[in-house]
Amino acid sequence: MKKSLLCFLLISFLFTISCCEQKETAQEKQIEIANEEELMEKYGPKDLTKEQVDSITESIEWETNKNPSILGSKEAQKGGTLIIGETGYPATLRPIGENSSYVFNSILQGLLYETLLDLDPLTLEYKPLLADKWFISKDKTIYFYHINSEAQWSDGSPVTTFDVVATWDLLIDESIRDPFQNDLWAKYERPVALSKNVLMIKPKTLEWRRFLDFSINLFVLPEKALRVNSVEQYMSDYNDKAMMGSGPYVFEKAEVNQFVTLKRNDSWWRKNIEDSRSLFNFDFLKFVFYTEETIMDEKFKKGDIDVIYVRVAKKWVKDFTPENINAIKNNHIIKQKVYDDSPVSISGYHFNMRKPPFDDKRVRKAFYHMLNRKEMMEKLFFNEYDYMDSYYPNSPYENKNNVKIRYNPDEAIRLLEEAGYSQKNLNEEGYIEKNGEVLELELNDYDGDTRIETIYQEDLKRIGIKLSIKKVTWATHLRSLHNHDFRILSIAFTRTLFPEPESSYHSKYADKKNTNNIWGLKNKRADQICEEYSKEFEIKNRINLLQELDSILASEYMMAMFWVSDNVRILYWNKFGMPEFVLGRFEGSSYWQLSCIRYWWYDEKVDKRLKEAIEKDLPLPAKPAEVRYWEKYR
Repeated sequence: MKKSLLCFLLISFLFTISCCEQKETAQEKQIEIANEEELMEKYGPKDLTKEQVDSITESIEWETNKNPSILGSKEAQKGGTLIIGETGYPATLRPIGENSSYVFNSILQGLLYETLLDLDPLTLEYKPLLADKWFISKDKTIYFYHINSEAQWSDGSPVTTFDVVATWDLLIDESIRDPFQNDLWAKYERPVALSKNVLMIKPKTLEWRRFLDFSINLFVLPEKALRVNSVEQYMSDYNDKAMMGSGPYVFEKAEVNQFVTLKRNDSWWRKNIEDSRSLFNFDFLKFVFYTEETIMDEKFKKGDIDVIYVRVAKKWVKDFTPENINAIKNNHIIKQKVYDDSPVSISGYHFNMRKPPFDDKRVRKAFYHMLNRKEMMEKLFFNEYDYMDSYYPNSPYENKNNVKIRYNPDEAIRLLEEAGYSQKNLNEEGYIEKNGEVLELELNDYDGDTRIETIYQEDLKRIGIKLSIKKVTWATHLRSLHNHDFRILSIAFTRTLFPEPESSYHSKYADKKNTNNIWGLKNKRADQICEEYSKEFEIKNRINLLQELDSILASEYMMAMFWVSDNVRILYWNKFGMPEFVLGRFEGSSYWQLSCIRYWWYDEKVDKRLKEAIEKDLPLPAKPAEVRYWEKYR
């Protein structure tokens, strides 16, 4: 399947960097911290007296989670380097602003920076991160957070409420060129630092997501670094390097189109806290980028890469086998399917409803009917997948009664005839003409894998549609997407544990570039559902709303959906220690890298055993081919 995008917050990639430019470590120069009085003047309350502030803080009934789940292994050791293969170098390394909301950016964000709270992967209860305690007023109109006095940036300076307010200021600034982020964080009044450790938040509307979003989706940046940079400077200066953070890793260096290296933060303030002690064990992380997966695969076989996710089913079933690769036969390379509870990405051919011919629903439906998924899943993917018929597949939000579209050329022809694309108007080459123009479309190929496109191209040709396949770079592909400069385009989007439909399906984003509504969807009932969903505190009612929305989306035929899988296929050299579950519960195929980084460790003894086994061509003990640890928590 095609590349997945983070969190599905789609922003345009403007690829303007030299392919060989190297960016060294971005640790901040020592910046003088403003005194607390100055910071309170800038970020503190404007309309409250000291007595009123004291009264508010004294009335807060703090809560916390004293028993978060411990998932790190007691056997974990610190040290070593983990090398991960990637395709598609990011257009920016920033965690905020244009181009920053893709999977790799989210991975960096989760390693370099931290949010106020986190979610326990076993209970889904809130647990401390930068904030060690919190409180929600009874009427749910005010939130309070207490920043842990031990929290610190990688240079040793303290994390404070001032950092949170400064980050919010950045997020709502239109100069970051991210309309959805601007809208999201503008749903709150400006945060108020009641003190350097106590933060007060007032959402503008009573919506269930407001506490969730502010708690786990706002990654805090250092005020002192933001203070010395204008927003424009931030957008340019940190395009190819990373600002200092408070997380378990620090930015080391990057070479554009080649690699990004992170170093373990030896002074990470959470390293001795029980639920963090055995996590993030590698001294160095190196993400190596390749233009094509085939090159990455060969590098992995040679041992230049430690772990890869096998995206292509044919490779899993036919290529990466004990019969073909001695290292797999001898368990030098471990091949595993890991089943988890992660939200499933959606993928397919997306139609730009703003432009002909896809401004006509009949044409969109016809193109959907021409996607022979049954043949593709059997011949190309060896029955590793099932049909995708939902925008919320494999989740409680999926509407099982959605219209099911299957390969049907006769129905496609009928629909095209209705739309004025008649089989009677075939030219000498066999293509349909309407008003003197051939029904011709262009589809980008950005990864060199055109197996699906070639089948689709041939099937469309049989009914008089000309589909050209154009080789482009990943950056060019994304520019086409975010500038709406496409008619049909293939992309995959990640899904979040708690859906946020407004960013993707509300009509207010239909004509704005660099947003998630890539199709140009304008549907009044969809808008209503997005708005009702945000205000609905009962989970059962939210499920019902999204099931209704799912049905509406499916009936709009905005995309010809691909297929779905409920496991992650990984290969790794047998030199690591890891917990029984191998990968985390909710990371899935989009964020599998974070699981490896969070839970695995380099085991020197195991690596020595591997090297000896390779030298003597001896087998190592096998590991389970399938890992179903998380099923017991469903």
